[in-house]
Amino acid sequence: MFQIRGQFDVKMDVKGRIALPVRLRDRLVNHDAGALVLTHYDGCIQGYTAARWRKMERRFLGVSPFERRNRAFLLAFVAGAAEVVPDAAGRINVPPGLRRQAGLEKHCVLLSYMGAIEIWDPARLQVKQAQAHDILDETGGLEGFMAWDPDDDGEDL
Repeated sequence: MFQIRGQFDVKMDVKGRIALPVRLRDRLVNHDAGALVLTHYDGCIQGYTAARWRKMERRFLGVSPFERRNRAFLLAFVAGAAEVVPDAAGRINVPPGLRRQAGLEKHCVLLSYMGAIEIWDPARLQVKQAQAHDILDETGGLEGFMAWDPDDDGEDL
């Protein structure tokens, strides 16, 4: 599985290119020749390996495009997706439409977790993280949130 965890401050050049952090780029090269599929969701650019995106698309095929909510999802998340491949310098080019939707300019934050990446405008990320903390506070935090296998003896900790 493509998995690098971290938060990286990155800069976008005037052509919309972002240099991927070396650890991330090195791992990505071993997945689908480095291809990423980028899309806009929840205020940021989300990126998935092409292999993972194909798996997601197979699931999307099971929804009716004639049901209003499904159509909205397909238009908002799937239709605007773009496949990008890092250039020789390890940069990806974020398409202009996606940059506009996410409010990306020169300074960006790249998050990598759970097998995907997100590219954020720093101010938007700060607001979204504050909202996430508020939601956790309102809903009782992480109580009852099982993020591990209950049968795991924890030996790898």
